[in-house]
Amino acid sequence: MKGAETLTPAILPAPVWVAAPHPDDEALGCGGLIAALGAAGREAWALLLSDGGLSHPGSPSHPRERLTAARLAEWQAGLAELGVPAARTRTLGLPDGELHTCAEAITQGALAAFREAPPGTLLLPWARDPHPDHRAAWAPLLRAARAFPGVRLLAYTVWLEERGDPADHPRSGETRPLTLDVRPWLAPKRRAIRAHRTQLGRITDDPHGFTLPASLVERALNGTETYHEVLSQEVPA
Repeated sequence: MKGAETLTPAILPAPVWVAAPHPDDEALGCGGLIAALGAAGREAWALLLSDGGLSHPGSPSHPRERLTAARLAEWQAGLAELGVPAARTRTLGLPDGELHTCAEAITQGALAAFREAPPGTLLLPWARDPHPDHRAAWAPLLRAARAFPGVRLLAYTVWLEERGDPADHPRSGETRPLTLDVRPWLAPKRRAIRAHRTQLGRITDDPHGFTLPASLVERALNGTETYHEVLSQEVPA
């Protein structure tokens, strides 16, 4: 990204928390940084907001209870590839697709998780990343994070380049762009993404089920991750 500064994982204040609206968002959006943090000896934690249960609503083989269990297992397996053990993961189990109704539950759940390991840095989905659950997570997560003075806030994107309009991108004064060359950590990032098999075509009995677009996965593995450090107190979703 033009004008972006280089992000140095080793100097990010720790612990570093990554908040994911769905299982796989952290692998796609910031898997390289998470792996780099582990290599630099920085402690990383992960918080999952939703149960991920809406991706295949018509699957006979994967009713919601089975699907949510599978997606949780995939999430933890993917994070293990990035160096985050299950003991440093927390889940809220909120309904996939309905985070806009769960603002207080997100804030209170995040606060409870963060108090176990007060964050020095929070990685969270960008305010206008074009997915309703990502946008709904923004303000509640900021409220929780700002209970910890000095926390550094870095927004990541998943769908912005795939679906975003010009108005969805950060505006002048909202953020400071940072980039990270993740080529040294592409192998664990690729394994983390591949751990999410339910989202990569494994479930074949729901003709309307969700599959990650190949273009999105390819972009996630292009060797660079971009972050937007939050500068403004008020960034509208």
